[in-house]
Amino acid sequence: MFAFIVLLLLTKLHSILKKSIKILLFLFFCVSIIQAQVKIIKPLKVKKKETNFGISAGLVQSVIYLSRNVNNKNDARGLNVSINYDQGNFFRLIAEYSQFNKMTIEPTWSDIKAKTIELNAAFIAKTSDRKFYFYPITGFSYNTFSGYYTGIRDYLNLSSLYEKNTFVISNWIGVNVGCGLDFNFQPFSIFANYKMRIGNTEGYNEKNIQDVSIALGLRYNIKGATLYKLFRGTRSRYTLKTKESN
Repeated sequence: MFAFIVLLLLTKLHSILKKSIKILLFLFFCVSIIQAQVKIIKPLKVKKKETNFGISAGLVQSVIYLSRNVNNKNDARGLNVSINYDQGNFFRLIAEYSQFNKMTIEPTWSDIKAKTIELNAAFIAKTSDRKFYFYPITGFSYNTFSGYYTGIRDYLNLSSLYEKNTFVISNWIGVNVGCGLDFNFQPFSIFANYKMRIGNTEGYNEKNIQDVSIALGLRYNIKGATLYKLFRGTRSRYTLKTKESN
């Protein structure tokens, strides 16, 4: 009888151990599968580098040609248009055109027309909220001054270069130095800038400040991707579905 009870207990113990081993093997198998799963590595998020293009229009005031415009409070006024390209909002490239109203520098010049074409670079410093931009400006300008030359009271003695009582066109290249300020309320900005232009004084061949100008206007900012993507167009953007031939 005792032997029978021992045998029965051993049988039960064997059955329990067998089930326990199966459970342990199952758990081990599950853990192995979980550990063996391929980890999905998410691609790194690269911050998109955006550029801003701006189209501006405003008013400009300038002395036009300082060595010739010797009269007080005789600045010319006109219109200024520009296109700018901002790379990451720290570097700006600006192309500008200014057209001035007719003016007179009595008694030496009359019926004066003037215009300026510029290419400038700016290096932007900005507030933490990006509401205000401040930037020094440097670049080059191509300036045109045309008018009727009377030769009266001409202290530059330009009569040695031009005939009196004739219409004269003068072109000169200037180096621009100045600064600018933007107030931003997207997508617009109010801008103001101050520039001096350094060039040769005609008749003396000396480098001096030939022009001082102030501009104020409104800019419309266009946000876009990189310059490459902007001019890439719709290439590879759409796929064409063609009918398979039978």
